[in-house]
Amino acid sequence: MARLMRAHDWSATTLGDPDCWPNALKVALRLLLTSRFEMWLGWGSDIHFFYNDAYRPTLGNKHPQSLGTPTRILWAEIWDDIKDRLATVYEQGQSTWDRALLLVLERNGYREETYHTFSYSPLIGDTGAVEGVFCAVSEETDRVISERRLESLRELASGLAAAQGRTQVVEAVQTGLAHNRSDLPFSIVYLFGEDGAPQMAAHAGIAADHPLTSAECWSLDRLSDNNAILVEDAPPGDLPTGNWDRSPSRIAIVPLGAQVGHRPRGALVVGLNPYRPASDQYLSFLDLLGGQIASGLASADALEARTRERDRVRDLFRQAPSFMCIVTGPDHRFELVNNAYLQLVGHRDLIGLSAREALPEIAGQGYFERLDHVYSTGEPYIGRNVPVIVERQPGAAPEERFVHVVYQPIRGEDGRVTGIFVDGYDVTHQKRAEDQLHQLNETLEHRVAERTEELRAALEKLHHEAAERATMERALQQAQKLEALGKLTGGVAHDFNNLLQVISGNLQLLTRDVVGNPRAEKRVENAMAGVTRGAKLASQLLAFGRRQPLEPKVINLGRLVRSMDDLLRRSIGEDVEIETIVAGGLWNTLIDPSQIENAILNLAINARDAMANGGRLTIEASNAFLDDEYCRQHEDVNPGQYVMIAVTDTGSGIPRELIDQVFEPFFSTKPEGKGTGLGLSMVHGLVKQSGGHVKIYSEVDEGTTIRMYLPRSAEDEDIVTEISAGPARGGSETVLVVEDDDEVRETTVALLTELGYRVLKSRDALSALSVVDSGIPIDLLFTDVVMPGPLRSPELARKAKERLPEIAVLFTSGYTENAIVHHGRLDPGVELLSKPYTREALARKVRHVLGSRTAP
Repeated sequence: MARLMRAHDWSATTLGDPDCWPNALKVALRLLLTSRFEMWLGWGSDIHFFYNDAYRPTLGNKHPQSLGTPTRILWAEIWDDIKDRLATVYEQGQSTWDRALLLVLERNGYREETYHTFSYSPLIGDTGAVEGVFCAVSEETDRVISERRLESLRELASGLAAAQGRTQVVEAVQTGLAHNRSDLPFSIVYLFGEDGAPQMAAHAGIAADHPLTSAECWSLDRLSDNNAILVEDAPPGDLPTGNWDRSPSRIAIVPLGAQVGHRPRGALVVGLNPYRPASDQYLSFLDLLGGQIASGLASADALEARTRERDRVRDLFRQAPSFMCIVTGPDHRFELVNNAYLQLVGHRDLIGLSAREALPEIAGQGYFERLDHVYSTGEPYIGRNVPVIVERQPGAAPEERFVHVVYQPIRGEDGRVTGIFVDGYDVTHQKRAEDQLHQLNETLEHRVAERTEELRAALEKLHHEAAERATMERALQQAQKLEALGKLTGGVAHDFNNLLQVISGNLQLLTRDVVGNPRAEKRVENAMAGVTRGAKLASQLLAFGRRQPLEPKVINLGRLVRSMDDLLRRSIGEDVEIETIVAGGLWNTLIDPSQIENAILNLAINARDAMANGGRLTIEASNAFLDDEYCRQHEDVNPGQYVMIAVTDTGSGIPRELIDQVFEPFFSTKPEGKGTGLGLSMVHGLVKQSGGHVKIYSEVDEGTTIRMYLPRSAEDEDIVTEISAGPARGGSETVLVVEDDDEVRETTVALLTELGYRVLKSRDALSALSVVDSGIPIDLLFTDVVMPGPLRSPELARKAKERLPEIAVLFTSGYTENAIVHHGRLDPGVELLSKPYTREALARKVRHVLGSRTAP
């Protein structure tokens, strides 16, 4: 700028020859030109314009001809905004200050919304009078617009989070879109019906009867994928202006919830800010709005589907052939009864009454006492052919009935009994038929005994032989059943547990929806109790079918693993690199040494076979603690201290659909003749019979990790004090979650939101990078290590750091944290949260990573 000032012809201005300029002007110009901060000054009555290099971006295409130009000509478009401020400086000698002032500049060939923080200060000339003005300025356009758009997203997200059902979602959308009339001068939401016809669902900034709210104006049939459509020439008509003084000239049409190859569920039509370009950041903001709206609509549809399912379950309960009821509290108040129960006791009002109030005639028959015992001890009761005398009709004579009945305690989250589930059958007719048959048999036996003693002796002998034969047949059947169970248990347990997982997942989602509805909560708790019993049954079947004789000893697995080094290297060969990692202070465990050595060798050989072209085998031994949260999600393991040994390879991995089958007897992915399929089932049986736990993690083309958790033994070892991790806490930062698995991603978003964080989400690295480029402030990137698509997670983290140097990065993966050795190794210093993780582990790790970011 100094060169341009020297070359400028000043003779055409009222300032004249620079050599004759006042010293005050020269001193101010020296300060201006040597500063790297945006500055300009004006001098003389025409306020001739001077500026430094830092100010040039603000001028746009007005540079360099703006040098020396009178300010009222240079900034004619904003002269009405700044002339009074300049008058304050020149006429009163006082400074002015403005923060983030809106100025619509025409510096790039079009009028543009900009925001500036600046001050005007008087420049005193050599005469002692104000002869000029000095301005220090900072353009804050990007900050103001980013914060405004982020607030719009927050407002919409808050409304959608509180909405229940599609009607409330639409109301929340309409309110949220009306929040930002600068970026959204007007907006219209259309939803496609089953016939594909669009219907207006919400509108903001435009009247519902406006001619341009008709879907025919926007040709919505052009929407077919995830890409927004930009209409450069708005249709003719009087469009709303929003916060501006003129109507939008461009329109954006954003699909709602579009998927490749599928029609979106609707469209968002937005009139664009007439004073901002349709940049990638602007369109990304609209995509995020559309994503939030689509997500809210999807959640509303899911809620309505769950409501229908809940009603269906309630109807099934009421129509069940067995009699059922639920009673709660120490006085056993009826919460729910079905039709079969009312047929047993007679149609009467039961709901809300205690058992003693509702059924006074059964006092003294032991029923109330048995209910009290089950409630106080938590022990279930099972009764067969139990007599009960009830008055089935008002004023009628008492009637004796016989029932098979089960009292099953219902427990709350703290484990205490809160109620009892009653289930049974009225077997009166069967009982009376059995009694008659018994009497007939007694008469027949008596007559046969009277006729002949020999016949009696013969019958006794025949009966004895038949009994022995029946005993032998039962023994044979039991042996056959044991053999069949050993072969079929894995497959049955696999399918059964998959079914239980589907039920359990839906019940847990339903739990949040029924909070505050005691009756619905008790029904969900009862159903969850059934899921728990089913999972326990599957665990018992596995143990029953995989028993083996053991000679357990207290050993140190670290020394055992080190002692196997030569054996492993001979068995594995030279193509595979072996690394052994043994944690210091490793606890002892009670296990059969030869069996666990055989198990480790089995896993190592399996790993070698999975690495046809060589690779790395890592054997890790460390201490582990499985907490209550983890154990609630894994029914076959108890919380406590364990010794963990993990075998990790860099092989081909196991497809997700086969993971649940690998521990089944005789299951194998190897060619015929290359394996028996018993290796992993033997490992599983050994660990389970030793009171331990096995977990497998695998990713195709990346590798496999198998972890064995064996209970700690304190014999002959010093007591190791467990270090407390401290209480978990959340925060208010913004977290971007990147996860390709839909169920994992939604669960993680829900956990972080519950902890108080503001959460954005993406299904792959490319879409996550678009969110980063949108300009929305992000404090933490939380991403899976292995992601689909051309952009890998480590590369995503590097690019995010380039754009947002202060962003923190946290990776997650299904491998052991300090033994992940596969293609794309993470750089040193990168934080990793291993799957599976609990809410508490997630909270602590996020706080640790965010805290490390700002630590000195």
